[in-house]
Parts: sequence; structure tokens; C-alpha cells
Amino acid sequence: MSAMDRRDFVKTVSAAVGTAALAGIGPVTAASDEKTTKAQASGRAMYEVFALKYAGPFERKLAATVYFTGWTEDIQINYYIWAIRAKDGETTLVDTGLGSKLGAKFKSFVPAHQVAARLGIKPEQVTRVVLTHMHFDHVGGMEDFPEVYPHAKFYVQKKEFDFWVNNPLSKRAPFQRSRYDAGVQAVAELAKTKRLAIIDGDHVIGPKMELLLLPGHSPGLQGVLIPTAKGQTVVGSDCAHLFRSYKEDNPSPIIVDLPGWMLSYDKLRAKVPLENMFPGHDVLMLTNFPKVAEDITRLA
Repeated sequence: MSAMDRRDFVKTVSAAVGTAALAGIGPVTAASDEKTTKAQASGRAMYEVFALKYAGPFERKLAATVYFTGWTEDIQINYYIWAIRAKDGETTLVDTGLGSKLGAKFKSFVPAHQVAARLGIKPEQVTRVVLTHMHFDHVGGMEDFPEVYPHAKFYVQKKEFDFWVNNPLSKRAPFQRSRYDAGVQAVAELAKTKRLAIIDGDHVIGPKMELLLLPGHSPGLQGVLIPTAKGQTVVGSDCAHLFRSYKEDNPSPIIVDLPGWMLSYDKLRAKVPLENMFPGHDVLMLTNFPKVAEDITRLA
């Protein structure tokens, strides 16, 4: 059976299973961004995209990163956040990394906001923080970020918020490996303010900047679509852990909805060239792109 045949089989046979674990999630009202309409009127915006490594490298089996591939092959991964910078210096950060307490247990850890400072990012320049999903290495920094970036508005998908904050299933054994209670609680606390926007599906949040709902790895993972000098570009976080997952149509084995994940890949391919899809943990983001500061590279 070919790779694409297997993919069609998974879509057909597994569709009924993909989102069953999410049943019972309650409604959350999506917040609107009043600045969006005014910002769109300013015309086409161009952005630069940077990868900021805050921990790593870490050794792991390839099969822990690419689905059913390389059971005996060792690879390295890094932990990143990303910065999307507009021409005027206004900055959107994508994810928050590990919190300082948990991060101290990891190799070569530097708090993500301290790495961002190496790029010359001032706290007042950060107007948006996108939470792609609420796994420990992406949401842990919520212990620090709301205070470090007091002018930033935070964005999370409704499905992601509901699952990790409200659904008891998220505390069951299969999800504990990815869960970080302090990070989840920090997001829940921010939801009591106007600083957290809970988004339901694709949503424009800035000039030519759009959140894309990309479920599969987690219930409500989202990426950020922006125009760059390379063309339309997506910061996809863990929609793929490595570049090769996009190329080979084969995601990570950490999955809540495999059919949904395949459809997320289809969605991205319809919007973005393959070379402009950036993954969550590939060391190539640090080694194969221009270095602009310690542990920081320009992706686009």
C-alpha cells in the first residue's frame, strides 16, 4: 500500500475516532479584535520571521517525532518560540516556551523572553502573543509572559482552551506527558481579563496576519499565516515537528486526531509553498538559516 493510499485509509477508517475524546466541551465566546479592520486598510504588510531557540538540543528517537518512522534512529531537536516582526518594529511572539521553574530542569535552558531580548525586542513592542497549543513546552512561559509583555494581547483557540482548561479528559494519563498545570492555570486566569482572545477557527488578528486552525497534534492547534519577502509563510509550531513531516505527509506520533491532522496539511498546502512551512522542533531552523543573534535565526 502506497503512502497516499495509507493516508486515505486512515481518513476513512479513523474519522469517527479522531475527535471523540473532545465530546462535552462547553462553549466559549470568541473575542473580537477591534484593531483588525483599521489595520487592514493600511494595505499589504510584510513581516520578518525569526526562530528563537530557548532550550536544547535534546536526543530522541526519530519514531518519537515522525509517525512510525526510524525506531532505531537517533535525532536531535530544539525547543523554540518565534518572533514575527513588522516593518515598524511591532512584534508578535508565537508561543511562550517553558516557564522558569520547569525550564531549569532542561538542558541549555534560557527563559524565552530573555532570548527575545537578544533580538532587540522591547517589551512595549510586543502587541500579540499567539499560543499555538497548550502543551508544556509552548504554554509554560505563561507564568512570565503576561507580566513581561504588559501591552500584549494573547490568542488561543476555543477548542484548545476548552480541552485543557475545562475537560477532565486532559488530566488522564495519555495527556499528562504534555500537560503543565501551572501554564494551563495561567491561561485560565488570563481568560478572566480582556487580554485573552479565545478564537473559534481561522481569524485575522493584524494586517495580513491570520490565525489558522490546524488540529491534529492537539485539539485546537493553530498556526500564524503572514506575508514575507519569501511569499506567504506559516509559523506552524507542532503541526509538524520536523520539516520532513510536511514533505513526507507524515506527522508526529503525538496525536489526538490523525484524520484532522492530514486535513490540516491539505489546508496549509493550499495556502503556503512547502519551503515556507516552518515546524516546531527541527534543528535545521537553527543551522540552515542566517544567524542574527545567539540562538536566533531569520527564517523569512
